[in-house]
Amino acid sequence: MAADRRLTHSQILKEPGVAIFYAVLSVFLLVFIVGPLVVVFLEPSAADWARVWTTPRWRTAIGNTLAMAFRSTATALLVGLVYAIAIERGNFPGKRIFELIPLLLLVSPPFVGGLAFIFLLGRSGLITSNWLGLEVSLYGRTGLWIAQTLSFFPVAFMILRSSLQSIGGTLDNAARGLGASRTRVLFSVTVPLLVPGMLAAALFIGIIVLADFANPLLIGGRYRVLATEVFSQLTGWADAGMSAALGIVLLMPAAVFFALQQFLSRRSHGRYVTVGGRSSQLPQVGLPAPLRVLLFLFCLTVAAYTLLTFFVIFAAAVVQLWGIDYTITADHVRRSLRHWPELRNSLVFALSAAALCTLVSSVSAYLVHRCRVPFRTGLDLATLLPAGIPGTLYGVALVTSFARWYPRLNGTALLIILAMAASYIPVGYRISSAALQQMQPSLDDGARNLGAHRMQVFRDITVPLTANALFATFAYAFIRSIGTVSAVVFLVSFETMVSSVIILNLAEQSSWGRAAALASMLVLITFVGLALVRLISGTRWNRMFTR
Repeated sequence: MAADRRLTHSQILKEPGVAIFYAVLSVFLLVFIVGPLVVVFLEPSAADWARVWTTPRWRTAIGNTLAMAFRSTATALLVGLVYAIAIERGNFPGKRIFELIPLLLLVSPPFVGGLAFIFLLGRSGLITSNWLGLEVSLYGRTGLWIAQTLSFFPVAFMILRSSLQSIGGTLDNAARGLGASRTRVLFSVTVPLLVPGMLAAALFIGIIVLADFANPLLIGGRYRVLATEVFSQLTGWADAGMSAALGIVLLMPAAVFFALQQFLSRRSHGRYVTVGGRSSQLPQVGLPAPLRVLLFLFCLTVAAYTLLTFFVIFAAAVVQLWGIDYTITADHVRRSLRHWPELRNSLVFALSAAALCTLVSSVSAYLVHRCRVPFRTGLDLATLLPAGIPGTLYGVALVTSFARWYPRLNGTALLIILAMAASYIPVGYRISSAALQQMQPSLDDGARNLGAHRMQVFRDITVPLTANALFATFAYAFIRSIGTVSAVVFLVSFETMVSSVIILNLAEQSSWGRAAALASMLVLITFVGLALVRLISGTRWNRMFTR
């Protein structure tokens, strides 16, 4: 007879391991996620809210934020859709190389795209000035739109490519049999089947665009958006109330996008199934030759820009002054080595946060889906909550809450690590939950019937069988943490400074060579770390971030 997996309060107390993990996890989520958000909602006064809606500057920032979220989401989704169709249906040479290109942007620190945009398309950019001889400035709305599109299209590509792979060849071949051309099959059969994936990708990108901090800070110029205004009000004007109010305004559309994403994910689950049976093994209908040529050129252009992105970051680190004097020099690298303490902090904090995120995510998923502890719905919601919270608001929430509760924790390495871990728990939790759903519950039941307690089952059965998911969570949290900016920028001190904040400061001071040199080091550390995780786990690159 199968063991009962639903736990009551009395049963939890009889299993010390479960009780300890349940208590520690509940306290962690309450103190570092739920509690700070409650505090930040209570921070703004009535006068602060009145200023938000009556001050032209804030109304402009709100309008700019919503408009940019719509523009960047739409174009990033379009680029990702075309790129995914090209990779999965194009059947042209170099597919294996082209499919890795978006992954490079996906795993790079968030400020790399902004820096490269300045080096390529700025007033002294390689493309605009050196190649085309133009004297243009793309700072502001246009530049931010282009930069966010190129930075976030890989998210749409990964989601839509997965959707395309799940579509069998049955419907395509049926349409061909009825006389439809290859082009018509694409637009009347394939693309409509991608609508659920497109909606999910659009909502996910929308949340990322709203929370984007690095690109607006580097490229936005005088084009004000809420993410940077939240930062300037707290750090520049020490106005915690106004900063919190603007952050809450930024949270509103992000929360709506997140709720819609969760709703559509549940509603569309199993409703757009196109595989099953031998007929689904029919080959997918290809694209006409002219369209394949256009898609190849499109992918070539995107790939060339992406590779140039990394090239200029490394090249700007070893030339005297990018755009003006290309004399080779080691001065920038040598001077950037003075920031080794910040690089070390970034590495240590990211490794610690990744380990903590992996532990919390896996234990949370096990308690919710296997032990079915009391209040598991609330636990599930609290674990997913950071996914819908912009990083700037989360940073303000931590600063304001611990200023009241325990001021000595502000600016410490511990708070930074906890903030990093909490920010990426939702993704790790989803990865672990998906891995648990692929395991037969009978494995747990068999071990329980043989006398193993639940923590033994977790240690000896669940962890080994979900090892790939744990490595994927660790890799994701490490890569995101080592280059994170939005929440951490509020928490660092002189003793706990990290390299991502130093890079932004150098860029603001127009120390482009040193910023590029430090960014190059951080990119190398990121790629080496990712390669080590891939080597240890044996997980393929594309599966590591699409589980």
